[in-house]
Amino acid sequence: MKRIILATIATLACNLALAAEPGPYLSASVGSAEQKIRTSGLSVEMSDTAFQLAGGYRYENNIGIEAGYTNMGKATISADTVSLSSKPKSIHLAATYSYNLTPDFALTGKVGGVHTRTVLTIKDGTMSDSEAELRNSLLVGVGVSYAFKPHVALTADYQNFGKIVRSNGEGLKAQVVSVGVRYNF
Repeated sequence: MKRIILATIATLACNLALAAEPGPYLSASVGSAEQKIRTSGLSVEMSDTAFQLAGGYRYENNIGIEAGYTNMGKATISADTVSLSSKPKSIHLAATYSYNLTPDFALTGKVGGVHTRTVLTIKDGTMSDSEAELRNSLLVGVGVSYAFKPHVALTADYQNFGKIVRSNGEGLKAQVVSVGVRYNF
């Protein structure tokens, strides 16, 4: 009986070690970006399609580093002839951690910095004005991955970009929920 238990533990340990094999990776994902604006006591949520490209490196202890680009689409609020739209695009650098639940499933987390450039456009009839705002904020994300081939995994992630636009206590917050594919080299 002890031999069976030891053999089972050794097999699981080998499989977990293989699932957490260190090395570089690239990922691409698509999902929904939600932008929430607060101004003068008014709170409005808007969403659009988002996509993200990222690359990183996982070290032997499941800790890693990741850099990426996220395009959060365009969100617009309209009332009568006036409309306000925002188009945020971000780059991030984050520390990552992956915890293997099984040889194929893993939980992931990331914490880092994000630099966002948001183009705000206001239109009133035929008049239009645009302004770009740059902002640094904290990126926090969690996700799950399923390795269906030795080097390829499906991913599902949630990322909170914090306040990407801030003015006098009011601002625009953004978060992205996405699914994608990651290739490990």
